[in-house]
Amino acid sequence: MRTSFAMLILTLVVGCQYNPYAPLFTTTKPKQEDVAGSYLLTQQTIVPGGLGILKGGQCALDLRGDGTFIVTNYPTWTDAFSSSNGQFVASVSTMGRWSCDTVGTVSDGNTSQGYWGIRFSDADAQLDSLALTGKTTPYGLIMTYGDPDSGTVMIFEKRK
Repeated sequence: MRTSFAMLILTLVVGCQYNPYAPLFTTTKPKQEDVAGSYLLTQQTIVPGGLGILKGGQCALDLRGDGTFIVTNYPTWTDAFSSSNGQFVASVSTMGRWSCDTVGTVSDGNTSQGYWGIRFSDADAQLDSLALTGKTTPYGLIMTYGDPDSGTVMIFEKRK
């Protein structure tokens, strides 16, 4: 009986994970003018091969100060929880509107707080929200794919 209880506790402790990127999330509201700018996709961990999926192209996201955006070569993926476990579908280029808003919550185990990111609208293609990273400018952007604990992401860095 004691062994079963110990195994249950061990399973719960090991099974409780944490998003490895959570400490990077922006938890204080940034100024829109500090977020506006051009970002490049610098890393993806969703499928093997890194940025090779873009076949030499570059994914660029331009967040303009007037609330519009243009994105080129943005990778899209199958549903994170489908039987294919994330497959590259295509690169899309589109434009629309963006806003800075809370896009999720993060917890330290005792308290939870919202974190800030980018929401897209009025685009021809559906784009997932991106979380802002950093405590001050220049901010970065990250898209978490599937289970946040898995660490599968696309990371964007702001051009200087």
